[in-house]
Amino acid sequence: MRLPEKWEAFLKNAIDLSAFYPQLDSFVQKAEFLTPHPELIFNVFNRIAPGDVRCVLFGEDPYPRRSSANGVAFWDAEIKSWQDKTNGNSLKNILKALLVDDGLADYNTPIAQCREIALERRIKSPQELFQLWLSQGVLLINTSLTFAGSSQKKAHFQFWQTFHQAVIPALNHRAESPFYILWGKKAQAWTDTILQSIDDTEKIIRQGHPTFIHQFLKKEHPEYSPFTAIRDKTGLEWF
Repeated sequence: MRLPEKWEAFLKNAIDLSAFYPQLDSFVQKAEFLTPHPELIFNVFNRIAPGDVRCVLFGEDPYPRRSSANGVAFWDAEIKSWQDKTNGNSLKNILKALLVDDGLADYNTPIAQCREIALERRIKSPQELFQLWLSQGVLLINTSLTFAGSSQKKAHFQFWQTFHQAVIPALNHRAESPFYILWGKKAQAWTDTILQSIDDTEKIIRQGHPTFIHQFLKKEHPEYSPFTAIRDKTGLEWF
């Protein structure tokens, strides 16, 4: 449960890790069951260097299943193919939104049809999709990096506040601050913290959480996709 050396060096003036790590150890040990596995809590930081972060995609908390949670927000490790059925809604709603943005589907397109369309695309699997995002500098993190049951959500969100209060300004104080994509109310609560170290509201993209299709897509506007604004603002390739 330690950050890679590059991130430790990057954050050395932002957070006292010698104090934070023992607190993390104690916090994790109190949980009867935790996702992701403790060794994977900082997994996303092993996949992207601090100097390469061009966009921060904030979610809420990890999947409740260790087979799914892998320390990279929204990446369901249990799903190997677009044809695999998901236990949650986030990944299938993300897929539909990407296809809507490409003009290949709309709000009313059945998810089974979306899966068939996705198989014909260059990105053949969810794993390839998240690797594409990471390779372009998208840091996929949750507001809480751990989950230990619905009754403990508040405690986990509170614990990780100190960590994010260090990461956000450290990223913003680089020569080029990243874009922030905030999916859901918990992620959007970081808006004020972000704006304390950058004076540019255009760097923040606030949208609904993909768990809830009525928040993420729009039934009244079937051709709307959250990825249209994301693509236009960030200039990155998303699918």
